[in-house]
Amino acid sequence: PRPAVAGETARGAQLFASTGCGACHRVAGTAANGLAGPDLTHVGSRVSLGAGILPNNRGTLMGWIGNAQAIKPGNRMPSYDVLPGDDIRALAVYLETLK
Repeated sequence: PRPAVAGETARGAQLFASTGCGACHRVAGTAANGLAGPDLTHVGSRVSLGAGILPNNRGTLMGWIGNAQAIKPGNRMPSYDVLPGDDIRALAVYLETLK
């Protein structure tokens, strides 16, 4: 994947907060305290995503955020296909930093 650009991580963190991700997911040290989805505090250091069905990398993070139902039908993660690709990328870049 192309390197993250300056400010992309911060924009991803802002999008995480503003698009409601924290209503379902928890990230220690932030306002995100959701309990319905997995705790993402250390998601950047995980080997896999989606309960072990995907390798953890930027591309699979982007795919999961954009259309989790196509990857694993019936999971509780809604698809965020309404977000532009640059926003999905920024979210993935931010999540990669959570170690």
